[in-house]
Amino acid sequence: MPEPIVATVMSRSPVVVTRDLSFKQVACALLASDAGVVPVVHGRVPLGVITENDVLLNLEFHGGVDPAPLILGGAGRRRRRKACAETAAELMSSPAPTIACSAGLSEAVRRLTAPGFPALCVIDEIGQLAGLLARRDLLAIYRRSDDELAADIQAAVEHDRSRPARSPADLAVHVDDGAVTLEGALTYRSQMEHAVFAASRVAGVITVHNNLTYDIDDMFVTGF
Repeated sequence: MPEPIVATVMSRSPVVVTRDLSFKQVACALLASDAGVVPVVHGRVPLGVITENDVLLNLEFHGGVDPAPLILGGAGRRRRRKACAETAAELMSSPAPTIACSAGLSEAVRRLTAPGFPALCVIDEIGQLAGLLARRDLLAIYRRSDDELAADIQAAVEHDRSRPARSPADLAVHVDDGAVTLEGALTYRSQMEHAVFAASRVAGVITVHNNLTYDIDDMFVTGF
């Protein structure tokens, strides 16, 4: 079973704003969004994003009235400029961070755990906004029940069961609060390795305990 893709977990109807929307309307849009970020769009094309932090800069610098600190730096100057913003165009960071609908979850996680990426605009094959992927969308994966996880793991390892073997394969999957234990006796070491790998790739699995045994080490290299 392949790794789940972004399209399976993204929010499909995110709150969006346009460039000309007022500061107050943007703040209200953020309150209506569960992601803490809203895409700025032209039609359905994402131009940039606005986060809660961008809006709160208005409070930090009192709408830009406060004088800039003597030592501010480039990032600090950008923060103060946003404090003076009155429209979405002035608030947004651009270009918008995007990811394809078909991208794997591991790619999305790598980007979302990096500083400055609270959410990603999910785009379709023609570059239009198809959804929004926030960190909490990924956290929702861990709500999956143990029975769902066990069923997916069984399906993920099933294709190796038809491989010719000297003895019948015996594999049992136990899931307890997201922790997976694999037990049983398989014929080939490669079957065992595949089972562990496949189980670890099922979305929502927290850890995999391997209690499998095998009869034949078909991965052993004897040399030339």
